[in-house]
Amino acid sequence: MRTAVVYDSVYGNTEIVAKAIGETIPGEVQVLRVGQVDVGELAAVDLLIIGSPTHGALPTEAVQALVDKIGPPPREGSRVATFDTRLTWGFLERWGGFAAPKMADTLEEKGWTLAGEPGGFFVKGLKKGPLKKGEVERASAWARGLVESQS
Repeated sequence: MRTAVVYDSVYGNTEIVAKAIGETIPGEVQVLRVGQVDVGELAAVDLLIIGSPTHGALPTEAVQALVDKIGPPPREGSRVATFDTRLTWGFLERWGGFAAPKMADTLEEKGWTLAGEPGGFFVKGLKKGPLKKGEVERASAWARGLVESQS
């Protein structure tokens, strides 16, 4: 299985999650910052995983631009999964939600099959984090779930 884990990170938390996911997925895996991605090269992957911090209930501008550029899946069986990092404040979900479900909805509308539910991983503090205790392990478990859902 060929997998690309594409992410943007402002304070390093989303990068930590992306790398944990990449280390968990078996097969050929590339973990790439969003600026390193050529959309045409994504046609070769079986599983595309996209992650972003949640900023104002949305992904970063760079990740949103990538999601907008991605067309329909390159072939039958191509799957996508999305994740975000987010603050733990409960009112945020009522205020506008999080980045991962919005990215997943957009890609699903383009014909992609979701590999699993969008993942959300929590950051402590006001913005910079660090990740809450246990979130890296939770990200790895989420990634294992994506792989197991294909089996």
